[in-house]
Amino acid sequence: MGFTRTKDRVWAGYNVVADWLAHRPMPVRKAGYCVFGGILRTTYRLPGNKVRATFEALARQTGRDDPGPLFRDFVTGFTRGIDRIEQVRHGLTDEVDAMLRIPEQDKLDALLAKGGVVLAIPHTHASLAMGRGLARKYPILALVRSTVNARRAASEREIYDNLGCEWLDIRLEPPTVVARKVLGALNKGRLVVGTVDRIRKAPPADDPIHAASDHVRVTAFDQPIGITGWPARFTAKTGTTILPATVVQDADTISLILGDPVTPTDDLVATTQAWTDSLVALFREHPEEWIFALDKFWSRALRASVGKD
Repeated sequence: MGFTRTKDRVWAGYNVVADWLAHRPMPVRKAGYCVFGGILRTTYRLPGNKVRATFEALARQTGRDDPGPLFRDFVTGFTRGIDRIEQVRHGLTDEVDAMLRIPEQDKLDALLAKGGVVLAIPHTHASLAMGRGLARKYPILALVRSTVNARRAASEREIYDNLGCEWLDIRLEPPTVVARKVLGALNKGRLVVGTVDRIRKAPPADDPIHAASDHVRVTAFDQPIGITGWPARFTAKTGTTILPATVVQDADTISLILGDPVTPTDDLVATTQAWTDSLVALFREHPEEWIFALDKFWSRALRASVGKD
């Protein structure tokens, strides 16, 4: 079963009880979310499924001997993230608002003092919940991409509406509108937040930029991938900065962990490789929070990186 289909089925099942569960005390919510953790644990054990092989590869890429503890931490983060996302979706945000920590906030503030910043984040368990807290601290433009599945897309829009910031659905808006709003925000010194780890098959080495899909050939985990080019393009036009980051949770906090900032050049491929390297370094440090490790393209790249594909 593919990761997207699994997400759609999990989401459809959860929506049956979401409204009721979101308003229950934490012990009840935790018990309810354990059901969805159980789905992941079952998937991990199914013969022929790619989840176990993916986590074996991810464990090796991050210097861990045993994928089991890594996967258990992943499931814990997944269920914790569902709880926090649903609190945002239902407007129950007091706890989430207070959770955000930015250990190197002075780094972010210093970059913003010079101009706009693209905060390039991956799909993690708490990316959306982090956005709610971040919007309380900074005026941000959040770039989101709704799913094709109509039921999930409707639920996602409820979350976006409760983030407390301006958001733009890049799947539905014309590219010219997206470009105008992103460039405008960066030129005004704002923080543009976008998830950037949606990848495709790499363009060929002799033609590394696929303009129609806006994907650039780079290397991650020693494998060629095609990753989005917009952070490099927009920051090069505005003379602003790309700041890769990831989101890490514990029982009481959501932390925005900042990576190495990248100053763009006119070389789109080199700039994209630089911020990809910074993002992959964050994956290696916090693999348990990276939900897109199970995306079919990343799973394939990870498994190929250790000869399991």
